[in-house]
Amino acid sequence: MTKAEVLLDLQQRIISEEFLPGSWLVERDLSSEYGLSRTPIREILNKLVILGLISVQKNRGYQVRQFSFQDVVEIFNARRAIEGACARYACFSKSPDMDARIKELREKLENLDIEKDGGSKAIAVGNEVHDYLIELAGNRYLKEFTFKLSSLMKLTRNLTKNRTSIEENSRQDHLKILDALEKRDADLCEQLMDQHLNNTVKALAGTYLTSLTSFYA
Repeated sequence: MTKAEVLLDLQQRIISEEFLPGSWLVERDLSSEYGLSRTPIREILNKLVILGLISVQKNRGYQVRQFSFQDVVEIFNARRAIEGACARYACFSKSPDMDARIKELREKLENLDIEKDGGSKAIAVGNEVHDYLIELAGNRYLKEFTFKLSSLMKLTRNLTKNRTSIEENSRQDHLKILDALEKRDADLCEQLMDQHLNNTVKALAGTYLTSLTSFYA
């Protein structure tokens, strides 16, 4: 595998939680697994640090980041700024297959069985909706900012896994966003995206506070 392929593979393994928050990435083990010397492995790990997925612990090595709730709130606020703008600009796209893609995404959302799969498929389809709007916006600077946040965005999206009520609300939000996109209503599309992300982080806050209450009860 090339360095670029190893970087992408490690990103996906962290995002999919194969490597759980708090776990350690050992240079020697990764070098053996990927067939690369430790120097390129170290370069890859340092890129993951820059992307915010892992941190360097002095004299201990590289650790998959554990996010505080404050981290989550700040990431969601950054997402609101970026993805709200993307939702607006997406409405001005001249993409010839736009309506067909909206229909495809709508059908995927409508056919979800969130109770059955625990929300994992809903997260995957939700990712498709968000990623499509970002691509459709056609703004290279927003896309660049999004790229820097993309892995963190995907990690925060994972926080709603196994929280079926949050994912059901997200499904309804995504359907409304697609409706606004289909109508090319830029103001409404931006507003709905902002509300969706704000509602999600509020729901996560409620879950977080409930878990703290249960812990200290």
